[in-house]
Amino acid sequence: MAKKPVAVMRDHPDISRKGIEVEMLNYGVHPSKQQVYRAREKAREEIEGTHAASYSKMPKYAVLLRQSNPGSICKIHYDRPNLLVEPRFLGLFISFKGQKDDFFTGCRPFIGFDGCHLKGSLSGVLLTVVALDANNSIFPIAFVVAEFENKETWSWFFYFFQEFFGPFDNSVPLTFMSDRQKGLNLAYEEMIPLATGRYCCKHICNNFTFQFPGLLLDSLFWKVSKSYDAIGYNEAMASIKDMNVEA
Repeated sequence: MAKKPVAVMRDHPDISRKGIEVEMLNYGVHPSKQQVYRAREKAREEIEGTHAASYSKMPKYAVLLRQSNPGSICKIHYDRPNLLVEPRFLGLFISFKGQKDDFFTGCRPFIGFDGCHLKGSLSGVLLTVVALDANNSIFPIAFVVAEFENKETWSWFFYFFQEFFGPFDNSVPLTFMSDRQKGLNLAYEEMIPLATGRYCCKHICNNFTFQFPGLLLDSLFWKVSKSYDAIGYNEAMASIKDMNVEA
């Protein structure tokens, strides 16, 4: 049954479950919802391969990346206690030479970090590192795939980040912005102590308005955040205090 959707999924990889069901009805097959789901997953596996197979190809990918993009970095982190056991993937760090060059020639020393969970049977997290260019647009400078998001992962990341982009000194006043990811602050304070830490106002605002709801308080929060001098900041803070002392 799984072979029937393969042809249509090659042309329409995002086809819905209902679409596959209609396609199978054309063959005189009346599948259940569970059968359609399994058929779609098996067909996708036949077309794209498995996640495990993809991870096993990473060493070859790293070699090809460095050959085709001289000056780039692609580091793979494995856990392998001895040669008698198969290595277990822990992390991947990628940054292209073009990203490095453009960061130094066209971006501010203001770096943001964010992450998301990876879908699939093997889970994991994707961590993205971005900078701001002259147009205030986001410019990605590095990517990390890791098992977990914690201090150990971020320390591993900053080791190669500093190796590739550093060394850093007082002549480059780096600022790191985050939404308080697990272990991030502890890692960069230890690995790159000269960097200054800042928190994403959007995430702070979400926490603030959850505890103190209201459009006016939300507006005043952003007025405080965007104040460029002490007078504007104090005025906005006074307005918040007038509305809610606890806020």
